Amino acid sequence: MAVSSRKIGLYGTVGFLVAALIIVGVVISSVKIPSLRPPAFIPDTGTLIIKLTDAPVELKHLNVTIGHLSVSALRAEDGEETWEELSFVDGVPDFTVDILALRNVTEDLSVTEIPPGNYTKLTMTITTAKATYLSGENVDLIVPPGHVDVIVHFEIKAGETTILVVDMEADWVAISHSQRLRPVLKATVIPPE
Repeated sequence: MAVSSRKIGLYGTVGFLVAALIIVGVVISSVKIPSLRPPAFIPDTGTLIIKLTDAPVELKHLNVTIGHLSVSALRAEDGEETWEELSFVDGVPDFTVDILALRNVTEDLSVTEIPPGNYTKLTMTITTAKATYLSGENVDLIVPPGHVDVIVHFEIKAGETTILVVDMEADWVAISHSQRLRPVLKATVIPPE
């Protein structure tokens, strides 16, 4: 009996050690050991590029000056709306463009680093707008209420670039009768390559 008790104790100890080694092996395999490479810089902002384009119309020129750009996001922690101001390309204080010169092309309006998040709206303040008809008649246009909101959902991820293309199609009947520019804006988010 003494021999078999000894064998049982020995087998129990060996079994316990094997089980302990298996558990230690599983725990160690789940621990990530840092590599010898230097840590990579992880940016805390992403890049938003806004491009402007148009659709063909019955005008010779439609010159628009944009005085201000901003985008809004809802903060996840409290649901409050926050605004990020966007700068124009080349650091100019405002951006004037003949919308009709953008047929089938885009022009960079803003390239700005902004915090990561889910954004839901782009606001453009139009300071001046002038239409030149095919007859040569120039008309100063009114943009009620002075700004245009584009409802569009896009996400900014840290270290990545998001491109938003804004297509401006104007309500031409409103221009010809009331000298008001009521643009219809369509925004498209271009997926990263």
